[in-house]
Amino acid sequence: MPGLRPLTFSGRDPARAVTFPNNVLLAPMEGITDRCYRDLVLDLGDVGGACSEFVRLSVSPIGPKTLARELGPPHPTAPVGLQIMSPSPNHVAETVVHAEAVGAPWIDLNFGCPVKRVFNKCAGSALLDFPDRVGAIVAAAADATDLPVTAKIRAGVSDDSRLDDVLDACADAGAAAVILHARLRTDSYSVPARWSWIARATDRLSSHPRPLPLIGNGGVAVADDVHRMLAETGCDGVMVARAAFANPWIFREVHGGPPPTRAEALALSNRYLDLLCPVGGSAHPLPRFKQFIRHVQAGDVFDDAARKTLLRARDPQDVRDYLASRRDAAA
Repeated sequence: MPGLRPLTFSGRDPARAVTFPNNVLLAPMEGITDRCYRDLVLDLGDVGGACSEFVRLSVSPIGPKTLARELGPPHPTAPVGLQIMSPSPNHVAETVVHAEAVGAPWIDLNFGCPVKRVFNKCAGSALLDFPDRVGAIVAAAADATDLPVTAKIRAGVSDDSRLDDVLDACADAGAAAVILHARLRTDSYSVPARWSWIARATDRLSSHPRPLPLIGNGGVAVADDVHRMLAETGCDGVMVARAAFANPWIFREVHGGPPPTRAEALALSNRYLDLLCPVGGSAHPLPRFKQFIRHVQAGDVFDDAARKTLLRARDPQDVRDYLASRRDAAA
């Protein structure tokens, strides 16, 4: 379809470049896209690639065992990168070396997280006020590996006055691509994403002495929004976040496929519940599934009354019984 094409991130060694089958990627979302949910979405097909939730650096390098757990085994159809968040260049190089050793095809650096506890420790989006620090962290990662290193940013903390400086810092330091969430750190998700920032960033990076791709993020609610973003901003790819939680089949729809049937949505809901809370196992992960109940819209599996009831459930079997009743009613 128009605008959809393969996408490549290239690091220092062209032989280690990562090529995605298409340029529509699943965004990392803290508390949502763990290995379990990420693989559910990737298994549906049509996703160009994905990235882990962030792994946070503090006083020492992150070891291979932790990184391997976050990354999981390679997915057969979509490259999955490892996202790292650090307030400084300290221990970044060692962590990147470990990430490469456990099989990460590329490294993403988080400069966009708006959460207060992260911001107050001068990590995530707090660094957007300090382009030189952003550049130093990107350089520490890029100099430690031949893998592509990308940077996920917002347009700024309280305004976009430093956006161009942050983009230049990423490009000058050796980033293979920049992913721009077109909101400020101070913006709530009710504030519309400003795609003009994506167009501006695309122009700036494409004219850099070492041109690199710009991936747009923010303001995608339905499949048509992906095509609009590509057409209106000229960006090289789109990263889909919350819309993929509401509708895991959005990637299929982007490629012209049909919306999910209720049977498909019920099957995925059952599979996700079984992965989180196996029969006879602990109910401890049930709140994670309740988050899914609260947000998913695909297939109209949960109506308002069901959500209200199930969000009070304490036993995963109550949810299983509800899903079974919906399946029986659809038969």
